[in-house]
Amino acid sequence: MWTIKTAGFILFALIAPALAQDQPATEPVPAVTGSAYDVSVGYANLNMAMPSAQHVNLSGLDIGGSAHLNSRWGAMVDSMYVRTSDVLGTRHPAYQLSLLGGPVFYPFEHWNTRFSVHALAGAALVDGAIPINTTDYFHGWLMRFSYAAGVGIEHPLARPFGVRVQADYLHSAFFNSQGAARPQGNLRLTVSLVLRLREPQ
Repeated sequence: MWTIKTAGFILFALIAPALAQDQPATEPVPAVTGSAYDVSVGYANLNMAMPSAQHVNLSGLDIGGSAHLNSRWGAMVDSMYVRTSDVLGTRHPAYQLSLLGGPVFYPFEHWNTRFSVHALAGAALVDGAIPINTTDYFHGWLMRFSYAAGVGIEHPLARPFGVRVQADYLHSAFFNSQGAARPQGNLRLTVSLVLRLREPQ
């Protein structure tokens, strides 16, 4: 008799949770809310202004990430590495490495295409060369505070992917032919593939 009671108790203990799952819910399940996240990787082209009033075209990789706090505001980080094999005929390579972050504003969206305005700040490392005369050049590298401001357009592809195009003004600094640090006003264009890790709720 004791064995039958024990077996019945164990059987009830195993079956009761399964039966409870079949009962209709009496309260609504709370909706999932929170920020949306994405990461991106793509091609970057930088038209770098040299203190000698000339420009150097650099190209490379751009990697970023963003968090959408609500339908209008978000935050993003952006890292870029671009280079060229020859600076102004000196046969010396040059590169720029930057890491920036800041807020993003989404003014409007039209037919799933979203427009954005961003303002970023951080640091940039610039390596390059400045011609002194027809045979000599000055070479060096410089890390300074950097900032960027620009606009972007993002359009969804097959989920969870999208494409994003951004254009901005990127401020950095480099030496002139006398070895003095001078500001640079650069134009940057990026085309990136976006992977949405979490969709907006």
